[in-house]
Amino acid sequence: MPLMILPPGRLARVVSVAGGRGLTLRLASMGILPGALLSLVRGGPGGPVIVDVLGSRVIIGRGMAHRVTVQELG
Repeated sequence: MPLMILPPGRLARVVSVAGGRGLTLRLASMGILPGALLSLVRGGPGGPVIVDVLGSRVIIGRGMAHRVTVQELG
């Protein structure tokens, strides 16, 4: 599922990042890469997306968040 669909506060694993080398490197530098665990803090309509990755909160654009595929963990 796209990161944007993940319910806030739920833990998920990054499955893939769709995009060019620049996007994947930029997200990887923030800890968002395949295999990483994260949770969506804020992703409602409008504004940036806030994600908790490795205990740090990072802000990414909505377009970037739509390119991140995650698998929710039970």
